[in-house]
Amino acid sequence: MPSKTRNRSTIATGESQATKKSSRGPSVNRVILTGRLVATPELRTIGSGLHVTTVRIVTNDREQPEFHDVVLWKHMADFACQYMVKGRLAYVEGRIQARTWEGTDGVKRRTVEVVADRFQALTPKQAAEVAA
Repeated sequence: MPSKTRNRSTIATGESQATKKSSRGPSVNRVILTGRLVATPELRTIGSGLHVTTVRIVTNDREQPEFHDVVLWKHMADFACQYMVKGRLAYVEGRIQARTWEGTDGVKRRTVEVVADRFQALTPKQAAEVAA
C-alpha cells in the first residue's frame, strides 16, 4: 500500500489555517496548589442563581510568598464559605484564566485567576482557628 506523504504544496493548497494550527501539538492548562487561605471566604450569588466565591491562597515555597486568587463555583463555593476560615490549609486543582474589565474610573484592568475544579481542606477547622 503506498504511503501518503504531505508536502508543502498539500499544506499550502489543501489544508485550512485551523488545521495548520493544530499541528503544533496539544497544550495543557493545569494548576495544582497547596496553601493557606488569606481571608475567610464570602459567598456571592450571580444573576442566574449560581453561588461563587473567590479565595486568596498564599504559597510560600520560595523566599517571597506568592498570592493566588482562586474562583470556586457551586458546591465548592458553598463548602468553602461554610467550612474554610483564614489560615486553613487547602488543596486546589484547576486551570488558569485571565480576564479583563473596565474599572469605575474607566481604566482597563486585567487579572489572572485559578478556576478550581477540585477544592479540599487539608487541616481541621479547629487547628486553623488556633493558628490564626
